[in-house]
Amino acid sequence: MAPRSTSTSTDVVVGVVRAPHGLRGEVRVEPLTDMFAERFRAGSKLRCEGVGELTVGAVRGTEEDPIVRFAGYDDRGAAEKLRNRQLAVTREEARRAAGDAYLWSDLVGLEVLTPDGLSLGVVREIIRAGETDVLVVARGDAETMLPMLGSVIRSVDLAAARIVAVPQEELG
Repeated sequence: MAPRSTSTSTDVVVGVVRAPHGLRGEVRVEPLTDMFAERFRAGSKLRCEGVGELTVGAVRGTEEDPIVRFAGYDDRGAAEKLRNRQLAVTREEARRAAGDAYLWSDLVGLEVLTPDGLSLGVVREIIRAGETDVLVVARGDAETMLPMLGSVIRSVDLAAARIVAVPQEELG
């Protein structure tokens, strides 16, 4: 299953603990951030739903399938308590790290228009599909998927709460 964007008004979810790995307290994490190296470096602090603050002790594996060890979680039983819990940073921390870029959570709820002003719907979620993020745009019961490519997404205006995009069938 592809990572899906989620957040609260104060936190931005950057990953989900999926399952313990081995016997020494390590866990498999499903990353939900394109800033993996910064978010999951040793010493980083993450908020874990229902648990509180966690400190990353070590990371191995790949950015797509990382195995993470959190300080104080030294055996499988302790790691089991983290199963299926979301890992987050504050919205302020996410904005600081993003710099001039926008957050996935900034895009959810924005109206998507064609260059001619025709509404394609509203961004319901964003999924990671390989190297390209994809906007899932809902209009009634219909969904349109738009890859986050310069040839498709022409502009993002957070202040006006809209995205201008060219539907793929119009790209030829």
